[in-house]
Amino acid sequence: IKQQPETQFNGICPRLEAFIRDSDRCIIVLDDDPTGCQTMYGIPVLFHWDLNILEREMQQGTPLFFLMTNSRSMTEDKAVVLYQEIGKLIREASDKTGRAFSIISRSDSTLRGHYPAEPDALQFLYPQSPVHCIIPAFFQGGRYTIGDIHYVQTGDMLVPAAQTPSAEDKVFGFKNSDLKEWVEEKTLGRMSAGQVLSLGLEDMRMKGPEFVEQTLSGMNPGGVVVVNAATQNDLDIFALGALKAEQKGAVLLYRTAASFLNSFGAIPPREPLGKNEIASGSATGGLIIVGSYVTRSTAQMEHLMEQEGIFALELEVSRLLKDKDGEFLAGIIRKVDEYLGDGKHVLLYTSRKLVYTEDPQENLAIGNTVSDSLVMISREIKNTPAFMVAKGGITSHDIASKGLRIQRAIVAGPALPGVPVLVPDDRPDMRYIVFPGNVGENDALSILFNKLKKP
Repeated sequence: IKQQPETQFNGICPRLEAFIRDSDRCIIVLDDDPTGCQTMYGIPVLFHWDLNILEREMQQGTPLFFLMTNSRSMTEDKAVVLYQEIGKLIREASDKTGRAFSIISRSDSTLRGHYPAEPDALQFLYPQSPVHCIIPAFFQGGRYTIGDIHYVQTGDMLVPAAQTPSAEDKVFGFKNSDLKEWVEEKTLGRMSAGQVLSLGLEDMRMKGPEFVEQTLSGMNPGGVVVVNAATQNDLDIFALGALKAEQKGAVLLYRTAASFLNSFGAIPPREPLGKNEIASGSATGGLIIVGSYVTRSTAQMEHLMEQEGIFALELEVSRLLKDKDGEFLAGIIRKVDEYLGDGKHVLLYTSRKLVYTEDPQENLAIGNTVSDSLVMISREIKNTPAFMVAKGGITSHDIASKGLRIQRAIVAGPALPGVPVLVPDDRPDMRYIVFPGNVGENDALSILFNKLKKP
């Protein structure tokens, strides 16, 4: 990887804060799974919403909030319908409150998701086709874009994203690590790699926000720009330039991972919460649910199994798919409840052998069956866990919204880098921890467990 110059533009964050304060706009993050708040703190997360709820957030002056769409678990058609419905509510709430808005379509830092369908579904909100800003950098998770190539840190190596297991996803797989070529691949050639603009690290670091502003202001409607980023300061430079361009009439829509939200909302990343900030005083056991089947999740789960005080239960997917009378699932629920009541910490995990077909729609259906079962378990257990950790994006959304029926929560901060702690409005003593599938080294889940459990 080519050596990049040091930036000439430090200390951008105070300028961002002033700009956002003066503009009084509301930043709305449409998040396709609950992991996008992983770099945030003190920010509302909505699992359920309607026009009144959106109006209330806007009227309260909330600078940035999340709408959890869970659209990565949906077919593309359903995701598009959902985004259009949300877009109409946002426009109506904006008209009623007089509050301007910017939209960020937050998705996976390893490039999995409904692109370009979701941003395209919001096009009707704008006076002209918005420029798509592609920004998948997520530093706490080791995701960097350098020379237009998107990298995933694995150990000491930076691996091009298309060479990682994420690229082989049965629903959202891809072949290109060069984001210009990735855009061409995902748009099925509608936008060729040659038409995609790139903001390079050298230009941004040497020429600063004004260069970004001029570049974005000069783009044609419906264009796409790839934003390179290897540090938070790179994103600060881009964010200030983008905000200035918007102020002068540029129409921009952001497709990003989590780190950009810190820059665009002027919320600097914070250190993880301490043990005393997240430990529970409850006498019941804690519950850790691992639905994510990616390689890293499995390695973390196997490491956790070696920890003292962990009781592991396997949810066998092959048996679950044949469990017409619900007897197998009922047995799992009884066992989890028994362990929790005895003060034992439970690791509940889905079988590691992936059950799939050649039909992407059927694969989504299998995934939803598994997720529905995990929801039922979290809803039916009678003993409230001392803490609950959900590993995997779709898993964590469904358990929060359908199992625990969380309506609105505040992000307390990260338990570990990239692992957010949510505190539900109606259960301020509860800690719900969303652990993304691809975040952390092999011992990360064990470190979290030892932070959460009582001494």
